[in-house]
Amino acid sequence: MIDVEEAKRRILEESSRLDVVEVDLDDTWARVLAEDVLADRDFPPTDRSAMDGFAVRWEDVHEPGRTLTLAGEARAGRPVDDLRVEPGSCVRIMTGSTVPPGADTVVMVELTTEDTAAGTVSFQGEPIRGQHIRVRGEDVRAGESVLSRGAPIDAPEIAALASVGRTRARVYRAPVVQVLSSGDEVVEPDVMPAPHQVRNSNARCLLAQLRQLRLEGHYLGIAPDTREGLNESVRAGLNGDVLLITGGVSMGKYDLVGEVLAEAGMRQVFHKVSVRPGKPMLVGRHGDCLVVGLPGNPVSTFTGFAVFVAPALRKMMGYARCDNFEVTAVLSERLKRKPRRTTYHLARVARSEDGFTALPVRAMGSGDVVSMSRANAFVITPPGAHALDPGTQVTALLWPNFNLR
Repeated sequence: MIDVEEAKRRILEESSRLDVVEVDLDDTWARVLAEDVLADRDFPPTDRSAMDGFAVRWEDVHEPGRTLTLAGEARAGRPVDDLRVEPGSCVRIMTGSTVPPGADTVVMVELTTEDTAAGTVSFQGEPIRGQHIRVRGEDVRAGESVLSRGAPIDAPEIAALASVGRTRARVYRAPVVQVLSSGDEVVEPDVMPAPHQVRNSNARCLLAQLRQLRLEGHYLGIAPDTREGLNESVRAGLNGDVLLITGGVSMGKYDLVGEVLAEAGMRQVFHKVSVRPGKPMLVGRHGDCLVVGLPGNPVSTFTGFAVFVAPALRKMMGYARCDNFEVTAVLSERLKRKPRRTTYHLARVARSEDGFTALPVRAMGSGDVVSMSRANAFVITPPGAHALDPGTQVTALLWPNFNLR
């Protein structure tokens, strides 16, 4: 049995970024950049007004009550041509318009009074030199980095790609993930189970956790607790980049997953982690396929994926940073620990004025599915015989949908 940190290290070692492919801009969403993207010009490309108002020379309006001659208008989307702000004059300007030569300041329209008949504008207040002007290249200069390799692509990244004229981009291929359940006691959710059976919540949970990573899993169904049935399903699953199996990885008479995988040629990386829940976790490698056997108990399956599998998948997807998001929180209730294992306790974490607070969620065991729906994080405790008192600082692993729960 290995400890949690060693298990994390080993599964990441067995996970490699996948091939690089080039896709159309509209197909980049949910992928990860495999190249640095540079600006093709300065942003903004000219000095631009950040307000509707009047472009002026600061020397002409730095004292309140000055009146200037209106010399023209600068509109967004049109060149300024020969328009210029001369001493004693001003130009009406719209947000996003190029600031005409001669001007170094924009005064917002609310601080002006225009005399249309006289063709003049009076200015109130004392403007600051350079105010309300976005200077050419202040966002980014031509040739500077806009996006970096390893960045996951969402709506803002797609906007950035479009702004520099990228209609195609190089991204990492998304891993093909197969999900297989095992166990004679497991039936599909639409089946009324007999007293000795359970509905298959694990597969649906894993498929949802994959979608949170913006991956689509392929469900292979439920394999029976027979060598023949498992062998057929396992061999089908080994055709992907990752095979996730729930159930059958412990040491019982009918826990045959490990044996079947070994017979199929899997190289075992580890089997059993000093963690609660989820000790009998199995990880191996079959050619290009990473194999992960998760315990059949629902909380164990959920925890094993969140703690160990999700970072490995992020690495395969190309993320520059693949670790989970952990914060320091303060316990609001007493929390018992396990003497010999690192424990991931279900918890409800909330933001406070001073940081984060963590309320342990009471669970009846690793089969208590309902308790998971009351949590939004794990509190991680090292092995220890003594309980942790309220007010103790702990590490909390926030779930992907933390803000929504």
